[in-house]
Amino acid sequence: MKQKRIRIVLVVLEVFIALSAIAGGIALLTGAIPASLDGLRGSPFVDYTIPALLLMVIVGGGMLLAAATILTTHKIGVLASAFAGLAMMIFEIVEADILDRVGGSALLFTVALQAFYFTLGLAIFVLSSSLWMTEHRSQHLPTSLLAHSFTRLRRARFF
Repeated sequence: MKQKRIRIVLVVLEVFIALSAIAGGIALLTGAIPASLDGLRGSPFVDYTIPALLLMVIVGGGMLLAAATILTTHKIGVLASAFAGLAMMIFEIVEADILDRVGGSALLFTVALQAFYFTLGLAIFVLSSSLWMTEHRSQHLPTSLLAHSFTRLRRARFF
């Protein structure tokens, strides 16, 4: 029952992030968000096209994939959620490194948003890791493999 609640929380978080990442990417591409090119000074980007596409595809698409697969009880859903959370955290760290070099009036708001989304990515990573540990850890522990190998060697009278 606890695992089902965790899965529901993960889906809600992942869909929220996916929708906001896709909307944010579209808003950057269409100019609905007035982003100054001064924020990209010193970065490898000349405009916001590549960052917007990365936001939509990597973050938004990854979160949609994770949300679609987490409801299955297959372990790939848990791994997809963990990797989506990790991708979200990495995206926010890189964004903070690139955009926060140049200050401005919107810096406080930008940093607050980055911290908020980083925290959501961390929550997804922690929840999916917890789910992995409760559901799939016992199937893949190296100690069980070693114990099985030791038993087979004893039966074969190697020692």
